[in-house]
Amino acid sequence: MKHQWTAFTVALGFTLTGHLRNRLAMSMIAFFIPTWIYLVRATALSKDISFRSSALHIDVVASMNRTIQVSSALHAVTVIAGFMMFMATFSAREMDLRLVLAGYPRLQLLSAKVVALFVVTALLTGYTLALLWISWPLTQPFGVAVALGAAILAYGGLGIMAGYLLRNELEGFFVVVMATLIDVGMQSPVSNPAADQVWLSALPLYGPAQAALTASFTHAATAGCAGRALPWFLATTLMALLLFCLRTRHYHRQRRP
Repeated sequence: MKHQWTAFTVALGFTLTGHLRNRLAMSMIAFFIPTWIYLVRATALSKDISFRSSALHIDVVASMNRTIQVSSALHAVTVIAGFMMFMATFSAREMDLRLVLAGYPRLQLLSAKVVALFVVTALLTGYTLALLWISWPLTQPFGVAVALGAAILAYGGLGIMAGYLLRNELEGFFVVVMATLIDVGMQSPVSNPAADQVWLSALPLYGPAQAALTASFTHAATAGCAGRALPWFLATTLMALLLFCLRTRHYHRQRRP
């Protein structure tokens, strides 16, 4: 047990250090999120729009300007989380394979990446929530925080899976950017006012987007709606574990006496 805990803590330390050394991701957090939110605030129309949350079955009336700010914040944090987790997994992939060959436990390596994702989720959520709160007083800050966290977990899990699945950095960056762009665009009541597509609920941001928008402007309970992204997080994490085990299966066979 002590050996497993030590293996986990060492792997977690290296994973968090890798995130901190990702200068592009750190720059995106520092500049992209606030710039994206406040560019929308300065340029988008302030007229009221009405939209229906199909997941919560309520009608919402809100400023178009503030609605786009929430959608922009969701886009920013999901892109950054997906990119960070992809790069952390992809850049360490060969080293992880060598560590497994040397006898390092596979579960601890992947668990460290998942726990690092929770750390990233907490920090990104708090930072983005503060930026939105500075822009205007959110009706339910906690509800918005839960929605942001669920969205980050969903796309962070996707980033981990992509790190084991894809062959180069450009593929990973393209997948993360396009997936979040399409998902946020389809969930936004500004770009997709009807939101009546039958497959919309299958997308990762269906629950978090509606929960974030609803919590920003109403007092309705939204935590359960945001939780609809968690199956995506669990599925992608399990798929990442399966891919990692498949990549290292021959190494464990070689180590048998």
